[in-house]
Amino acid sequence: KIGTKEQFKRAISFLEALANDISLLGLQNIQQAREITERKKAEEELATEKERLSVTLRAIGDGVIATDTEGKIIMFNKVAEKLTGWTEGEAIGKPFNEIFNIIDEGTRKPAEDPVEKVLESGEAGGFISYPVLIARDGRERIIANNGAPIRDRESKIIGVVLVFRDITEQRRMEEELRKAGKLESIGILA
Repeated sequence: KIGTKEQFKRAISFLEALANDISLLGLQNIQQAREITERKKAEEELATEKERLSVTLRAIGDGVIATDTEGKIIMFNKVAEKLTGWTEGEAIGKPFNEIFNIIDEGTRKPAEDPVEKVLESGEAGGFISYPVLIARDGRERIIANNGAPIRDRESKIIGVVLVFRDITEQRRMEEELRKAGKLESIGILA
């Protein structure tokens, strides 16, 4: 039995509204699917970039330590592990000066914290003196180091990166050459 004309109109209106809702839901689902796809693509790109950075850090022959603005370690490469005696897992989140213990080569007093120096000045720079790095096991190494601020897109400092290398053997060879030069000079004078 067919209903009245009014019931038929209401049914048609209901079906049209339902169709519109379904269409709207479909568009929303398509939009959500696009957003999910874009998010996944961004996550993949971020993972790729992170892996590229990790490979680069492993390939660098110098120790590399990155900190946040509070001086807490956020990145630590294999050479830094070798020179400090701390693993990356142990170092991450710890204060820089707890892991990177340096003293002045001549006075044997604690050396200026390079991370603090970069954070205060806001500038990159090499450090004039060659501090002695005291590793976790007590081994001492003379190092050359250089620090630079890490900046975000608005040029705000968000951390510091410190690059350092062991120059102990180089310094020993320089000292031996100096001694040899002195002996040669004494020989000539004699």
